[in-house]
Amino acid sequence: MRRRSQAKASKMTVSQDEPTDLSGKRRPLEERVSFLAHRINARLLHVCNPLIADYKLDLFSSRIIVAIAERGPMRVGDIVELMALPQSTISHQLKRLERDQYIRRTRSETDNRTVVITLTPQGQEMAEICNRLSDLIMANISQALSKQEIEHLSDLMKRVFDSLPEQAVLDQWPDDERHS
Repeated sequence: MRRRSQAKASKMTVSQDEPTDLSGKRRPLEERVSFLAHRINARLLHVCNPLIADYKLDLFSSRIIVAIAERGPMRVGDIVELMALPQSTISHQLKRLERDQYIRRTRSETDNRTVVITLTPQGQEMAEICNRLSDLIMANISQALSKQEIEHLSDLMKRVFDSLPEQAVLDQWPDDERHS
């Protein structure tokens, strides 16, 4: 077991003694991209959830509704991929949205294994409410950043997302580090 952990550790791209930035020092927590992304999402949850709670929504479910409104009918797997959340989390969200009559689930006519999600008329109205809230958030961001800065930031955030490993990174993490 110990040999396997050592082999896994040698495959890791960043070890504890490697610097994590160009200066050779580990960045303070509040300057790390991952922590800044966390803070932004935490602030959005703090601001948005109370405003949409009366509709029995949270930030995640509101994003699902907006995605379906923008893209049209979506397969569950496509929602999982877009939201970058576990299938179980999306399934739970979809059950709540269906219970509250914001979405409808139907089996694909061409493949009975595929479930397609569409918005109900109530869901379409809710998508507009969620989009208006998003517009208010963007108006605040636009006061701090120019249009070009927002475009550049969006591009950088997409690159950060694309650079992140998926679940497979856990295969590289030593067993003794996981449970210590």
